[in-house]
Amino acid sequence: MSKIPEDLRPRVYASLELTLDILHVARAFANVDLESLTIYLCVAEATMRPVMADPEFARRIATEDVAPEDVRGSITMLLVADRLDMPRETVRRKVKKLIELGLLYEDTKGRIRSTPNFTDPRVGETVHAIQNAVDRYRDRLSRHGVQG
Repeated sequence: MSKIPEDLRPRVYASLELTLDILHVARAFANVDLESLTIYLCVAEATMRPVMADPEFARRIATEDVAPEDVRGSITMLLVADRLDMPRETVRRKVKKLIELGLLYEDTKGRIRSTPNFTDPRVGETVHAIQNAVDRYRDRLSRHGVQG
């Protein structure tokens, strides 16, 4: 029988629980299926990336509810499909539904962005719940003597 690192099993288990916790919380926020959630998260990350790329700029606008439109990022449906290894038609159909739900929008150049929603109390609640999940992950590892 082969040996594995002694921290591997606790890390795998804690990681699985963390992933499931985050998916549960994120799905409750977006109220969509897992594929749509994955697409939403991909677009939201692309939208926020340029805003957060400069820590000084991010600090300057930290209390603004919406980042300046010219700084916010975007992504094409083709790039979403490529990044997530999903069929283009699936991405197109699900993006259309996410737009109808008000979670995404298409900009004037045909690229997709997440809708600014930081004033929605559910955003703060969701982020807090995810942070709690991360804390539980660290606690699980600690109970097994593993640094998290």
